[in-house]
Amino acid sequence: MPAGLHYNLEQIEKPTPEMCRIETIYRYSGGFNLVLTNLTGVKTIPPLTPLVLDFKKRQATVVINVEVAEKYTTGTSMKVKKNSLAYVGMFIGDGTNGAIVNKIDKANADYDTLTLAAAFGNSVTVKAGTVLFEAKAQDGTEPKATATALNYATTKVEEGATVTAIGRAYEIRPTKLIVPISEKDKASLGDRFMFTY
Repeated sequence: MPAGLHYNLEQIEKPTPEMCRIETIYRYSGGFNLVLTNLTGVKTIPPLTPLVLDFKKRQATVVINVEVAEKYTTGTSMKVKKNSLAYVGMFIGDGTNGAIVNKIDKANADYDTLTLAAAFGNSVTVKAGTVLFEAKAQDGTEPKATATALNYATTKVEEGATVTAIGRAYEIRPTKLIVPISEKDKASLGDRFMFTY
C-alpha cells in the first residue's frame, strides 16, 4: 500500500442473519411499489418483513407488528423489541385486548418504549416474546391487515421505492427475524411458508 493512503474499511451495515432456507425462496416476478403510508421515520424495510400485495395495482403495504421485549402486567408503558415499525396513533392488539399508541421512546439501546393511551386490557399479562399486531380498532380483536407475502431484500423507504416479494419460503426462524410475524400473519401466509419453532 502506498505511503500516506488510508482506507476506511469500517462496516456500514451489519450482515443480515440467515432467517430461512435461502434455496427455498420463490420470488414473484416484477416489483411492487411500496406504499409509504405510516412509514414516517422508517429508513429501511428489512428482509422477511410481512407484506400485503395488491397484484392489480402492483403495490405492497407493510404489515406492522411489535414484539414485546419485557413482560407487561399493568400501566401505560410497554417495552417492545428495538426498531419496530410502530407509529403514534396506531392500535395494537392480541385478538382479545388492545390499546392506542400515544408516544414512542427510542432512547434505550435495548428496547423501544410505547406509551399507551390506557392499559392494555384489564389485568392482562403479556409475556416477553409475544407478537402484537396492528389492529383495526382499539379493542384489538382484529388485525388491520394480514400478510400475503414477505419482503425479499432490505428496501430503502423513499418516494418511488419498490420491493421484491417472496411467495414461498421454508424453515423461517422467528428468533432471527428483524420484523416479527404474528400468528394471524402465519395463518394468512398459509402452507407456502413454513416456520420453525
